[in-house]
Amino acid sequence: MILIIGGIASGKRSYAQSLGYPEERIEYDLQDLLRDAPLDSQTLEKLMHKDVITCCEVGMGVVPLDANDRAWRELVGRTCCEIAARADQVVRMVCGIPVRIK
Repeated sequence: MILIIGGIASGKRSYAQSLGYPEERIEYDLQDLLRDAPLDSQTLEKLMHKDVITCCEVGMGVVPLDANDRAWRELVGRTCCEIAARADQVVRMVCGIPVRIK
């Protein structure tokens, strides 16, 4: 499985599509999925069966004032750590350029 991370509009979706996997094997915008539903072990296992997961980097900016937003940001970061540990590859997108970090 490949985890692709990066800022908003950094080219994550285009890069994921260029890899040639069927759309149903790609999970776009993990951060939105985690905002809409709590993460449990069953959801994590379903994600691990995807070929590609994309997620916006949410932990490098200003810390949100709202406690719920801080908790969501923490959840996204910790989930990406868990997925990255189990992923075959981790790619950070920078200005449309894929940089393999694992």
